[in-house]
Amino acid sequence: MNIAICDDDIQSCKMLHLLLREYASQNNIADLSVSIFVDGNDLLDDIQEGECFDICILDILMPAVSGIDLGVKLRDSGYNGIIIYLTASKDYALDSYKVKAFNYILKPIVPDALYSTLDDAMASISTKTDRSIMVKTKDGNVRITTNNILYVELCKRILVYHLDDGSTLESIYIRVPFTEATKELLEDKHFVQCGAGNVINISKVTMVGSEEIVFDQSYNAFFSKKICNDIRTAWMNYQ
Repeated sequence: MNIAICDDDIQSCKMLHLLLREYASQNNIADLSVSIFVDGNDLLDDIQEGECFDICILDILMPAVSGIDLGVKLRDSGYNGIIIYLTASKDYALDSYKVKAFNYILKPIVPDALYSTLDDAMASISTKTDRSIMVKTKDGNVRITTNNILYVELCKRILVYHLDDGSTLESIYIRVPFTEATKELLEDKHFVQCGAGNVINISKVTMVGSEEIVFDQSYNAFFSKKICNDIRTAWMNYQ
């Protein structure tokens, strides 16, 4: 779970960070990662470069770029995660709808109000199927929805994404281990790694043969017997 905090008041950021850690501890969230930004442009740059955050918590009143303007820019850049606003005034509530904000929380933050919003956000994330990832290709960054990915395979240090429309998308040459390069997908319960260089969207599998996998009833892919056995086991566990 990756959360970004953007507030020009560093003390407010630190206090919110502590509250998020407490929430994670209370709810047994072991993989919580929190990134702090005091300038909205830095957050925007990170997301445009491929950094993915499940939740962005934005202060509305910031000098460099307002939280509302930042939210608009994030949405325009393709960010479809959850945006939660922090504000000292209810006057900005209507403005938050411009970016389809999930909620807004009044300052000073009341822990129960924050935790209730996080409960709703977590529930939304767990059922959301249109999450996306950014793939760095030789032609630039391309954002794809994870629900459109059938599987990913490693070919000569390049990630090949096989999509449900029959097309493929190739990444640039990767310089990290395959598991690290596909870490974001593997955090989704629908994706499992099978073998050293394959990540399968188990939710798309409709048949597993001895050396063949069928996705969505119509797309056939061929793997070794060992990989197919691994996929079969993961598929049965998923079912």
